[in-house]
Amino acid sequence: MTTPVQLVQKFYTALSVGDIPTILTVLDSNLEWTEAERFPYYGGTWDKPQAVIDNLLVPLDRDWENFSVNVEDFITEDNRIVAFGTYSGTYKPTGHSMTSPFAHVWKARDGRLSYFRQFTDTAKVLEALAT
Repeated sequence: MTTPVQLVQKFYTALSVGDIPTILTVLDSNLEWTEAERFPYYGGTWDKPQAVIDNLLVPLDRDWENFSVNVEDFITEDNRIVAFGTYSGTYKPTGHSMTSPFAHVWKARDGRLSYFRQFTDTAKVLEALAT
């Protein structure tokens, strides 16, 4: 059986290579996904995996050069996982680069990821968007 932290690791591995089908298999169909307020793609809470693809992953790929999510550590407790790491990339319209630390809170249910909450320094990200 896949552990919750293995599910999160599988998500990040799929994300790093743009493997959307795998991402869709690890996300629960009844999802609660919330980006940090003031993050450029914040849209409240999304409740379907396809909303994450359409509202976050497609725009990230479109708008950023070499956008990466580098996970450095995990803390786990039962079905809850916190991933710590760093975002980096260059915003294509401005050519400005950024690096921003993050914490992602995940929850797993019935072998899938059912909850995501992002914490990051949105000011660092927004600086890259400024002209």
